[in-house]
Amino acid sequence: MHIDPVCGMEVSKETEFKVEYEGKIYYFCSSQCKAQFEANPEKYVKKEHMRHGCCH
Repeated sequence: MHIDPVCGMEVSKETEFKVEYEGKIYYFCSSQCKAQFEANPEKYVKKEHMRHGCCH
């Protein structure tokens, strides 16, 4: 399972809603979340990095 970076829902890698950004594939629960990510990917990529603060 993967986490939708926009809404935080668990998403199967089999979803049709996915985007490759900076060499990484992001998975989404819906076309709306995918569209939000595509409109401003940096907002969600930075949010993801902040969740892993323990590793830096």
